[in-house]
Amino acid sequence: MEHPGRRPTLAEIVAATPAGRDRLVDLVRAASIVVVALGHWTMAALEPASGADLRVRNILEVTPGVHPLTWVLQVMPLFFFAAGFTNALALRRAGTTGSTVLAGRVARVLTPTVVFVGVWLVLAWLLVMAGAPAALVDSAAAASAMPLWFLAVYLLLAMLAPIHHAAHQRAPWLILGALPLVALGLDRLQGTDLSAVGLLSYIVVFAFCQELGFLYADGRLRRVARRWWALVAAAAVGLLWLLTGPGPYPASMIGLPGDEMSNMFPPSVCVTVVAVLQVALVMVARPALLRWLDRPRPWRATVAVNSMVMTLFLWHITGFVLAVGASHLGGLRLPAIGSGAWWLQKPLWLVAAAVVTAGLVAAFRWAENARTPTPRLGAVGSASAATLAVAGLTMLACAGFADPFSRGGVALGGVTFYPAVGALLLVAAWFLLRREGRGAQSEASLP
Repeated sequence: MEHPGRRPTLAEIVAATPAGRDRLVDLVRAASIVVVALGHWTMAALEPASGADLRVRNILEVTPGVHPLTWVLQVMPLFFFAAGFTNALALRRAGTTGSTVLAGRVARVLTPTVVFVGVWLVLAWLLVMAGAPAALVDSAAAASAMPLWFLAVYLLLAMLAPIHHAAHQRAPWLILGALPLVALGLDRLQGTDLSAVGLLSYIVVFAFCQELGFLYADGRLRRVARRWWALVAAAAVGLLWLLTGPGPYPASMIGLPGDEMSNMFPPSVCVTVVAVLQVALVMVARPALLRWLDRPRPWRATVAVNSMVMTLFLWHITGFVLAVGASHLGGLRLPAIGSGAWWLQKPLWLVAAAVVTAGLVAAFRWAENARTPTPRLGAVGSASAATLAVAGLTMLACAGFADPFSRGGVALGGVTFYPAVGALLLVAAWFLLRREGRGAQSEASLP
């Protein structure tokens, strides 16, 4: 029997897996974050800048022929698909309220994130004090903070999930058809005086992915024959070709310098088509994947990754940055980006980033796996904590970690932010959850 004050071991969690659990969603969640990490490490291309500095570029800038690969490798739609499935099940659970679900989501995100932000704010200051080039520290800090935008959107959708799910129960297919049309209209605002309004695409596009997760939780997607899913995937590829070939959208689902439009910052209607393509491919492979997940080792690995998925997501870019820093100090010469020598060297960078990131995950996964009580917040309290967290995450994603008391970084709707303010908002949300979580019941080990 599990001791009430002890976190269960991996073997105990695996053994306690309910017989009826849909293991495919766990695989989708784990695999999507692993692909994100591998994708970021692969796309990062370093080249000498002025003096002894380095500049980070994206290999996609010089390899346009591989841009269509991002239609399956830009897997954020799949993560929100899995989140939608989980939100639907949580909202249907007897005795569970929307505020309880939201408070649990915020609590799960905040503790590892507050630790991550605190370490980086101190690290950026120490690096500059130790004589590291300020421009290089700023670039590294900005790159490490950028993924926080994803967590802000994740919590925004968790806030909207009760309303979204209630509407889904009344008119699921209407919502599924309407959201891409709204996204298409918002795309027209990119580059105009109303571009700030176009930022609503973050909610609209990823709410579409969440809606697909709701439909999967209903069992509706599972009732569609695999041959039809294969046709859906083919149709999605054809539509993406039209949108990015004759159409005005770039082929890459990763934002690149020089693009007149972006498919990710903010997300465009193309991402909704990518979501359909990726979910269709998952549904085609579903029977084989479920058979594979019934085997002990694949399921154990899936559970292991899910137990540290937040830590891996938060620290994977930092791992690459530290590997780059060590190589730079060691005098490593960098080949021309995209050259044969560059591709031959890339596996070494992947291994180095993986090793350093593994060390960071081992050092900081305690923040994710600590037994955190589910806060007993009402609707106002949970919404307040989520709003503080979303605002703080957004500010930090835009501003980075360098120079906490200076406004700068990437402008959002024409506004720049102070990193320190974003960090304070996160801490305020964390304290609110901690105060209200005393004496509450601990969250389940396997979400």
